[in-house]
Amino acid sequence: MEPASLFIVEDEAIVANDLKETLQGLGYTVAGIAKSGEIAVEKIGETRPGLVLMDIHLAGTMDGIETAGKVHSLYNIPVVYLTAYADNALLERAKLTEPYGYIIKPYDDRGLQSTIEMALYKFQADERVRENEALIRSILNINPDPVFIIDKNTNILSINTAFSRQNLNAGASSSPAPLSSLVTSGIISRALLDAVQGHFYDKTPYKFEEEFNGKWLSHTISPLFDQNNQIFRCAIESYDITDLKKRELDLTGITRQLENEKQSLALFAAMLDSMDDFVVATDMMGMVMYINKAFRERFGYSPEDIYTKHLSLIKDPADPFALDTNAFFVDKKRVWSGSVTLMNKFGIRIKTLIKSTPVAVDQQNVRRVFVLRERLN
Repeated sequence: MEPASLFIVEDEAIVANDLKETLQGLGYTVAGIAKSGEIAVEKIGETRPGLVLMDIHLAGTMDGIETAGKVHSLYNIPVVYLTAYADNALLERAKLTEPYGYIIKPYDDRGLQSTIEMALYKFQADERVRENEALIRSILNINPDPVFIIDKNTNILSINTAFSRQNLNAGASSSPAPLSSLVTSGIISRALLDAVQGHFYDKTPYKFEEEFNGKWLSHTISPLFDQNNQIFRCAIESYDITDLKKRELDLTGITRQLENEKQSLALFAAMLDSMDDFVVATDMMGMVMYINKAFRERFGYSPEDIYTKHLSLIKDPADPFALDTNAFFVDKKRVWSGSVTLMNKFGIRIKTLIKSTPVAVDQQNVRRVFVLRERLN
């Protein structure tokens, strides 16, 4: 493993050089040294180190806190502050820049190294979380039906694009809004609020139908589990079933068909396996990284069979829809949609509707998500 690249921002040359020698002795690479905030922002942009050691008290027009804020916003590079002292007001300012640690002068080698290693580890973990959240958010927004997520206090944490589009006055705010506010504004019914409060801690999804504002709606309240397998949030998904309800007067069994056709779409990784649609995630070159339960059952592939294999493995060679390596290379930013015939592991052709969108982290596409729906004609 290559040593981490660090950048020092320190206006005292002797201190900076001493720190550089110490870091090199600990096995790190020092990408550069800057004595002012202005120079630091420029050089950090050029060298792109893995971490910045920033003296809070810098001479010049920009102190260390302002410099760290610019580094964070421009480059998303973690910062650890160096300081001999700091009053409460200064520390409150420093917190706003989301530092990954503090090193108190004078420092010892062990404390310096442990703080750096913890900062690097935490930043890498945060990046993985952000990437996963971006992937899930993309899957959430592909869902054509309104979806929102609430916490155990029934505060709204997130809404998808479909919900925002249908309820223009219910956009996300800077702080969580209570679910009851949607009742007050006439966006959801009191019955849905009561169902959420009554079934939040159900271990399995709770479903019910209601007539509201002249429409028939089917709601699914699904639990979300934390790493300790405890319910900490729930997802609410609503389908407009007005047309189906009208047909139900003449057709028996339409409710069962509705339940088969309208399974809860996944919101987080734990929910993806409840989808009827096939969900596939690939890297930007088309190598498969994830398949949901519906895909595994219909296509007969296990994760071991298809992970790290190219998505074109499942396409009918006679179908003209482009899923080869060149398509992934040429159309990195475009949303794909259309019809394509695929083949399962046993050679059975499956006609599908396909929609795919790139997943971006920090304005850079890192994944591509496919939602495939089987055509019955």
